Amino acid sequence: MKSFKSNMSVFLPLFILLFSFEFSFNAKNIVKNYEMAMNKDYNIIVVSKNDINETILKKEIYTFQSANKLTTDSILDKLKEDISSKNLSILKNSLPNFYSIKLNAFPSTKYMNEVKSKLLKIDGVTRVETFSKTHDKIYKFLLISKYFSYIFTSLITLIGLMLIYKQMKIWIYEHRERIDIMSLFGAAFWLKGGSLYKMVFISSLLSSAFVILFFVIIFNLESVKNAFFELAIMLPEINILHDFSILFGISLALTLIAVSFVMIKTSRSSV
Repeated sequence: MKSFKSNMSVFLPLFILLFSFEFSFNAKNIVKNYEMAMNKDYNIIVVSKNDINETILKKEIYTFQSANKLTTDSILDKLKEDISSKNLSILKNSLPNFYSIKLNAFPSTKYMNEVKSKLLKIDGVTRVETFSKTHDKIYKFLLISKYFSYIFTSLITLIGLMLIYKQMKIWIYEHRERIDIMSLFGAAFWLKGGSLYKMVFISSLLSSAFVILFFVIIFNLESVKNAFFELAIMLPEINILHDFSILFGISLALTLIAVSFVMIKTSRSSV
């Protein structure tokens, strides 16, 4: 029973810590997927007196993907009944060229202003519409989402490490007599904390597995899938083996460092 309580006291802070890491990983992937979805629907409209050469666009804009010339036929067709064929022909010839430009990545506000400035310098270009107001709102939302996940992870990591370190000290206090006896026989610090190393290994293994299981279950709930579908956001796929390996590695590294630090400190105080 005592052993179970000790394991749980390490397992819980580890679970919270690893949960924050996995949450951060998935939040980052969700934001990335959202950026990709937004980028598919995002276009820059350019008005130009001359035809625009894609070679120039590729040279000026490194994220350039494509440029499609927009037809004005649908607009002119609506005017057929209101103006004569001659005036319609004159109007058609006097209209500038309209282009829809796509980028291969969702741009930042700063980069978008740079793109607009470069496009306006191209010979014949009279106007560039980047839909900056809508774009800025979306981009700021993405940035806030990213920063929130990073801050959340940092805070939880700090709290988790403090709890783990505290539990290590409690374990040392409970086993002080055995550690002192082993110290008299010259046992190495890692040997004196053998059962503690075993405990953190098992706790790391279990907490990593439970965190992955939790996210797999959540991401497979129909209500969660539908909510993300309504927002046109694709849920990231969880690579169970890959994510488990990362979480287990992080957990094991942090706990081993914490245990070793406490054991070295204890060994020095025993001398």
